[in-house]
Amino acid sequence: MEDGNETAFERALSTSPHHLNGLAARMLVLEKDCREIERALGGCKGVLYEYAGDLPEGSKTRMRATLAEILNALDSIRLELRLPRQVIGLDKVIEARISHMWVTMHESKSSGLRGYGAVPEELGRYLDPRIDGLLALLARLQEALRESKT
Repeated sequence: MEDGNETAFERALSTSPHHLNGLAARMLVLEKDCREIERALGGCKGVLYEYAGDLPEGSKTRMRATLAEILNALDSIRLELRLPRQVIGLDKVIEARISHMWVTMHESKSSGLRGYGAVPEELGRYLDPRIDGLLALLARLQEALRESKT
């Protein structure tokens, strides 16, 4: 570091904090996309989704190596430009997901499906108690998070 906190490299670039923040946000999107591809290459199957198809192991190996290069390049950019690293508390991530899940579950009840047309009574009788059960589980998840903070 020359002259306090700024290096000759940084002075030569003459970047504003606004540009750096915008760039950091875009680099974060790139990193998340790389991480999603890495996860997909390992095979991913959920309850309501799965990534179908397969690639030859040689292709997967080359892709993983290239992803590692991309991530290393992103890290170099972050370090050289001193891009801010987004630090989010785990509790905040979980709170945000719980909130999103709560809205999604409520919108999934029969009353929330009316925008797709008349909801058959049988569907409402089947679905609403199950969604209420999911909401109760979500409340337990939220309570566990609250307990973790005390």
